[in-house]
Amino acid sequence: MLRVDGLDCHIVAVKSASDFEWELRNRNYDLILSDYSLPSFDGLSGLSMAKELAPHVPFIFFSGTIGEESAVESLKKGAADYVIKQRPHRLVPAIKQALQKVAATTLLKQTEEKNREQAELLDKATDAILVCDLEHRIIYWNRSAEQIYGWTAEEVREKDVVQVLFHGDMPPQMQELKKAIEEKGDWTGELQELTKDNKTVLVECRATLIHNEQRQPKSLLFINTDITQRKQLEEQLLRSQRLESLGVLVSGIAHDLNNTLAPVLMGADVLRRAPAEKDNILNMMENSARRGVDMIKQMLAFARGDSTQKTLVPIESLVNEMSKTLIHTFPKNIQCEVTVAEKPWPVFGIPTQLYQVLMNLCVNARDAMPNGGKLTLAVENINIGADGGPFPRGAKSGKHVCVKVADTGTGMAPEQLEKIFRPFYSTKAPGKGTGLGLSTSRGIIESHGGFMTVTSNVGKGTEFKFHLPAMSETAPSVSREPALPRGNGESILVVDDEAVVVAVVRTTLENYGYRVLAAENGLEAVATLSKNRDTVNLVITGLDMPLMGGGATTAALRRIRPDLKVIVAGGSEKELEGVKGLQINGFIPKPITVGKLLTTIHDLMAGNGK
Repeated sequence: MLRVDGLDCHIVAVKSASDFEWELRNRNYDLILSDYSLPSFDGLSGLSMAKELAPHVPFIFFSGTIGEESAVESLKKGAADYVIKQRPHRLVPAIKQALQKVAATTLLKQTEEKNREQAELLDKATDAILVCDLEHRIIYWNRSAEQIYGWTAEEVREKDVVQVLFHGDMPPQMQELKKAIEEKGDWTGELQELTKDNKTVLVECRATLIHNEQRQPKSLLFINTDITQRKQLEEQLLRSQRLESLGVLVSGIAHDLNNTLAPVLMGADVLRRAPAEKDNILNMMENSARRGVDMIKQMLAFARGDSTQKTLVPIESLVNEMSKTLIHTFPKNIQCEVTVAEKPWPVFGIPTQLYQVLMNLCVNARDAMPNGGKLTLAVENINIGADGGPFPRGAKSGKHVCVKVADTGTGMAPEQLEKIFRPFYSTKAPGKGTGLGLSTSRGIIESHGGFMTVTSNVGKGTEFKFHLPAMSETAPSVSREPALPRGNGESILVVDDEAVVVAVVRTTLENYGYRVLAAENGLEAVATLSKNRDTVNLVITGLDMPLMGGGATTAALRRIRPDLKVIVAGGSEKELEGVKGLQINGFIPKPITVGKLLTTIHDLMAGNGK
């Protein structure tokens, strides 16, 4: 009957418990059919034996004596089905259904085992692997993600990925990621994310759109590699290379600083003798002082490399700053020419690193012109691939900003051009360079998604070009400075060991409507605040002071007035890292300018500060 209904089967019949046990132990079966009542054995005992020795084999009762209660009991004990002999037409469907159920269960277990093995492999990966649905809710989070970000899978499940990784503050790169996912289905780039305890972690992110069987978008897969430590090492290398470039400019800086100080010193002497000319002389002294400040800021920013976070960068500003540095530091027999296209597109990058590339290329150009010449800086917009022409090596289609650095120097031979980007290869004499400048520069440009090219002819000069992908956003427009805000009689305590700084700040604030109390050190500041506890609205203090430093002074003042607002004046905001626990409300860079001083105080008084 089974064969007639299409079941190609081999049947083995047993009549005793011992034969049944031997078959189960020594052979593999797909199905067991059993009577309920047997002369020397019973069906329920057979079911019990089968569940012990072959638990995955379906067991069906085929009996003429099984009653309803017995049938229900057999199903409870694990029987797949029961068929009474008075209705034999049900036997084949029951067998087919039992076999299909076993096949489905086997497939499910295989799938679960495969998924479990894959999950174990993903958990062993060193990369953070996470999957989000199309609403950006997290549906998978591996163990490496737990280790990198500090969140467990249970804590982040169904939460918005932007809220978890960026604490709700979406970075500009996420817009580029969304656009790339919509257009191409994948995106690769660097993201600065936050851990559970608000620490910054830099990752190399690879995002891919996942589709279902119907080729419909299903989810987003993110594979994030923690490159924080690698970036720190790279930044150390870049800083050492920046210092090398800075070293060659020191003599020029010293010479130009002397030139900027001379009008200040001479102007002071002239003012004593000819006070009638004070306006012109004061303007001259102010311009010279500002020139010196700008030079120092440029060199310090370049040497420190403070910013390692990518931002929207108007490249023409960097080129103009570089030209100012070149005028101050390069020999006077090198003519510098700057050409900037109308409204260059902004780029997304790290300003200090791009400035370093410009510095490297310009220093190389200077060295190639020992007897003087012409150095050209140019910026232009280029849409690669728009004209159907061939792509340069390493280029991608789309809008780019091209920066050119060209000289009229000695040039290079073809065999030198093939090697110039190799680490430690240098065309300069021994001791004149490490050979890391160009390899570092190209690495920076490539890390920004761009590429670099070079052309040169012996005796005719060299031209470097680097191209950076342009951003769709426009650079922020420069607005006119508003009128400086005035005070309304608020009382400010100024603390600094430099009497000149205190005097200038006092005069400025009093001229703009503030009352000023002064102290030359921390001890004097504490005494002054104790006497004027209820009238002082704000404290401006330096950090590096004798007896009591700015941090200790702030802590002592806060013990008198816990709600006291404090502004620190210093050379760099990095100095605030040593006083993080004191909740500094504002920072004013030295040398202090009137605009920065008044706007910082006004914003803090108006409740716009920290």
